[in-house]
Amino acid sequence: MVHIINTSLYGLSMRINISLSDELKYQSEQKAKSLGVSLSAFIRLLLTKETGNMNELDQRLLQIEKTGFEKVDYQSFKGDLQQMINNAEA
Repeated sequence: MVHIINTSLYGLSMRINISLSDELKYQSEQKAKSLGVSLSAFIRLLLTKETGNMNELDQRLLQIEKTGFEKVDYQSFKGDLQQMINNAEA
């Protein structure tokens, strides 16, 4: 079930309520989590994918979905980030 709740001025955006079964909600949340995005961002990605109106971020998310992404160790990332900051200040 889909309900359009509210549309903003000039129709630039809208809020939609969608009823999902518990199982579909769980599966959708797991898929969104695997991509590192919220459930609403995942739903927007699906809609933009179907309409063909994808921005660069959407395209990158689809690439991650297909190929995965490299997991990074927190301490290693933190050290690399600190080194970049130190180099920028030099």
